Amino acid sequence: MIGRVVKGIGGFYFVHDGNETVMGKARGNLKRNKELIYVGDIVDFEIDVNDSDNECVINSVVERRNFLTRPPVSNLDILVVVFSLKHPAVNYPVIDKLLAGAEKNNIRPVICISKPDLVSPEELERSMEIYRGIYPVVTVNGNTGDGTSELFELIKGKSAALAGPSGVGKSSITNHILGDSVAAVATGEISGKTRRGRHTTRHVEVFPLGGMSYLYDTPGFTSLDLDETEPVEIRELLPEFRPLNHKCRYADCMHINEQECAVKEELAAGRISKSRYESYKMMTEEARAWQKHK
Repeated sequence: MIGRVVKGIGGFYFVHDGNETVMGKARGNLKRNKELIYVGDIVDFEIDVNDSDNECVINSVVERRNFLTRPPVSNLDILVVVFSLKHPAVNYPVIDKLLAGAEKNNIRPVICISKPDLVSPEELERSMEIYRGIYPVVTVNGNTGDGTSELFELIKGKSAALAGPSGVGKSSITNHILGDSVAAVATGEISGKTRRGRHTTRHVEVFPLGGMSYLYDTPGFTSLDLDETEPVEIRELLPEFRPLNHKCRYADCMHINEQECAVKEELAAGRISKSRYESYKMMTEEARAWQKHK
C-alpha cells in the first residue's frame, strides 16, 4: 500500500493512506541503511498481520519531489508565505528570500497577507500589487477567518505549508483551515484525530484535509536556506526576471551595474517592483559573500 507519513515520534511513524492513519515502524533494511524518513514522505507500507493493533511496517520511501532539512519535511507542493503589514511590520527582504528559497526547492509560493484590518485599503493594495501577477495573493483575517476559503481553494488537492515571521498569525490561519468553516464544507468533516487545539507548533505534523489535500504544520519555518547558491542562480529565482534574463546585452548580466539591461529598463518603467529589485540585490550580495568564503 502507498501512504504519506504525517507524523514521526520516537521511531514510530504515522502513515495516512487516504482514508485513515496507522502507526508503524520502518523495516530493518531502512534502519540498517540509516535511511531517513521525513514527515511528508510517500512510502510503501503493509499492515503487520502479526500485530493485534494493526500497526504497519514501512518497506521503502518513494523518490521525493523535494525535501527540506529545516524543518525536516518532504514533498511540498505549495508554500504559503504569510506576512502582516503591522504588528509585526513586514520586512520585504526576508519575505522575498523565503520566496526565492521556495523557488529553488521547486515549491510553488502563494502570498497570504494577514491582519488586513490593521491597515488602510490603500496600504494593503500597495503591498498586494508588489506580488500580483507573480504569485497568487490572498488576504486572511486570523481573528474572523475572512479570506480562508480563498486560501483553501489555492491549496486544495495539494500539500501545503505556512511559513513566515513570528507573530503574523500562522497558527490562527491554520486553525481556520482545519476548522469546520472551510474544510467541512469543501471536503467533508475532518476526523477528530486530526483536529488540533490553539497552541504553538512544537513538532512537524501533516493534517489530511481530504481530497488529497494536506496541510503541513511546522515550527520555526521562517526562512529557506540559500546557502550554496551561486550569484547567477539568484536571477532565476525571481519569476519576473526570468523572461528578461536573456534579453540583456550581456548573457551573464547580473542586472546591477551593466548597461543595456532589460531588467533595469523594466524597473525604470515601473513594471518591476523596486522592493523586489532591492531584495534581489541583497540576495546577490549574500551569494557573493558565500562564494568568497566557500
